[in-house]
Amino acid sequence: MINRFLILSFGEPPPAAEKVIFCDGSGGQHYREGTDLELSHWRPNRTPRNFRADTSTEICFRFLDSPLPGDWTVAVNNHLDVDGILSVYVLVHSHPALAHRREIVEAAVMGDFGGWGSPPAQRLFQGLTQLMNARSAGGVPTQAIYEEAFERIAGLIDGTDPESAAVDASLAPLHQNVRWVEDGTIIRSALGERFSHYVIPSSVVAGDLDRALRVPKFNEVISAAILFWPQARARWDAERMCLVSTESPAGWHYDLWFPGYLWADTENLWTLPGMHHRDGMEAYDLTNSRMLAAVNDLQQQETAAGSWVAANEGSPFYDLLQGSFPLAARFVDREGQPAPSSLVPERVAAAFGAALN
Repeated sequence: MINRFLILSFGEPPPAAEKVIFCDGSGGQHYREGTDLELSHWRPNRTPRNFRADTSTEICFRFLDSPLPGDWTVAVNNHLDVDGILSVYVLVHSHPALAHRREIVEAAVMGDFGGWGSPPAQRLFQGLTQLMNARSAGGVPTQAIYEEAFERIAGLIDGTDPESAAVDASLAPLHQNVRWVEDGTIIRSALGERFSHYVIPSSVVAGDLDRALRVPKFNEVISAAILFWPQARARWDAERMCLVSTESPAGWHYDLWFPGYLWADTENLWTLPGMHHRDGMEAYDLTNSRMLAAVNDLQQQETAAGSWVAANEGSPFYDLLQGSFPLAARFVDREGQPAPSSLVPERVAAAFGAALN
């Protein structure tokens, strides 16, 4: 177990320690090759190959499985999110972390990738996200937020945390999403190994199209602000591209979604061919010729005012789409806002299904 942790903001001096573990992030100019250790899925990545996994939290667990020799006394992080909190927790509170390894990893997946998790993992993700949002809004230092989070992790997992009931209740939108798919209210069709189609009827949209088309922020708390959460789709389609067709009185709106993990340097998950990240994680080049040809083909068939756009350089609204990751493509108006298409869902699904399988 690591003795202590430190939140190191940009420009601050490095910790006074002989051997440092930088987890869920790069040490940047402070990283000392041959002395320090990186345990992260950030790009570019210096994590040793034998420790690599999908989330930084799982990477830290792998380090516990086979720790490198040495006096590793301090874990360093530089930001606030669920995977960051849990990565540090694994290193500095190893014994309780190992007792709940599955739930902790799943909670990190929910935060960083918009993935699915078991009920304890959902409660852990939601409780930590609510905590860090509330404390950040109140100006509490990140180091103190981590410390409070560490005190609550075990109780959130086993349901003994005083706020567990309220946290569970706040997850109602996610549970409703799952019921809609299970009872066929939202129609899901798996159209190949790497592509699924979801159809949201106007009866579900209920006149609130903005909520249906809103793209969640990174590590956003589950709430009624979004109609259909990526975490719900990930229950069935964690490693598939997903087309979401949303019905409104004006017509059908279309969003094509990447798997939420494609920004990270994951080890075991499917990667869309032709998606290449640059030096870091903020921008990527999309050169999948079949997918881009499908977008162009849909544009040729389109008769409504607007454009089919994809997140490839040179496309209209390229920056808007890249900034709305994991959105991969959509039909938009001249301002880049989602617009109703003239095409029926079956035609759009057939175009992307042929391209992505």
